[in-house]
Amino acid sequence: MLKYSGDARFWSTYPATHKEYRPLANPPPPNSPYHKYGGLIARLELADALVCFTYSIWSRDYSRRSCFRETWATIEAFLGWCKHKWMAEDTIGDREKALLGLIWMIEGFIHGRKFQYAAKLTIDPEMDRVWSKMRAEMATLAKEVEISPSTVTPGQLPLGSQPTPPMLPSPASIAPSNSANSTPINNRASGTPSTASNTGNPSVPPRPVYTGPLALPAHLLPQLPNCADGSPPTPEMVAAAAKATTTFGPVFTFGLKEQSGGIVAAAYCMEQCQRVLNLPTMARHYPATFARMMGTSLAAHEEHEPDIEDEEGELFWPGQCITGEGIGWVCLMGKAMIKEFGRDIGYRGLEGVVPKPKPEEQGAEAEDKPAESAAGTPAITVPQVPGPIPAPALVQR
Repeated sequence: MLKYSGDARFWSTYPATHKEYRPLANPPPPNSPYHKYGGLIARLELADALVCFTYSIWSRDYSRRSCFRETWATIEAFLGWCKHKWMAEDTIGDREKALLGLIWMIEGFIHGRKFQYAAKLTIDPEMDRVWSKMRAEMATLAKEVEISPSTVTPGQLPLGSQPTPPMLPSPASIAPSNSANSTPINNRASGTPSTASNTGNPSVPPRPVYTGPLALPAHLLPQLPNCADGSPPTPEMVAAAAKATTTFGPVFTFGLKEQSGGIVAAAYCMEQCQRVLNLPTMARHYPATFARMMGTSLAAHEEHEPDIEDEEGELFWPGQCITGEGIGWVCLMGKAMIKEFGRDIGYRGLEGVVPKPKPEEQGAEAEDKPAESAAGTPAITVPQVPGPIPAPALVQR
């Protein structure tokens, strides 16, 4: 009802000469808030509907401790439509922009929930199996080309090995030939020991250590086996291990693609959100909702406790979308923001919606209904959530 009312009210606010203008069957009185703030109330109805749909789907997820990606896909079209309406219209002031930030936050948390559950239930277990196979193949290839220390040529020493220091000469070998086992002869002028006759053996030059580039980064070297004598793997072993490969099936590859895309999308949505919706903005423009969050005794995992229709109960500032949780808190906060904003302009929620026409009237209107909006956005249908949903009373109406 809220979604239909928001669309119908938008069409009625266009000029009479506009191709998408459609007057309301029962327009509000000229002096009423619904006439004065028609466009803004239409956007509030769309945002209200989005919060209700999102809360409904989340309620089903929460009751089953899972994430149904197919169900979340049913809300994508409407979420994009709602966001487009808030971005296309003249959004004036930080208070209205905060509601646009709410839509960005809803989208970001949906992405976060999907990729977190996919990582936990599918991607990470499969990657463990893939890495186990890859590591075994790397070890096999490295062992096949292992070089024993006796055959290592200069420049091919095992990684991290150091040359053996030369042995120190014995005292007898460095004593002067004319005074064996005696004290050194003093210099006549200074009285210091004479070193002219001290001729020690030249030291053995150290063997070179391999310092060239490696085929694998340093953080992967501990994953390789050591040489037979316990020394680190040689460059040849590293190069051989770098040739290990594995294969991904189409299902897993697509899952990885969705995972990376979801992370990028969630980051972008939250970046857009935090520009216009943050705690300072809430404190300035939504003080009642802010006070309900700051004075709360609830914890992050208790998002099922509050009633979404309660206008005085405790709330909780949504945490990080990376946890996969928090959509309930986003919807509860969003509902409170819409009600607090709506009180100042006479918004009445479900009590003020434009009623849907009867089925026979709706069929006649469908012939004249524009297929696209002025911005070229395709017309969408209300997302349907299959099965019973343990959601609050507002969602079940």
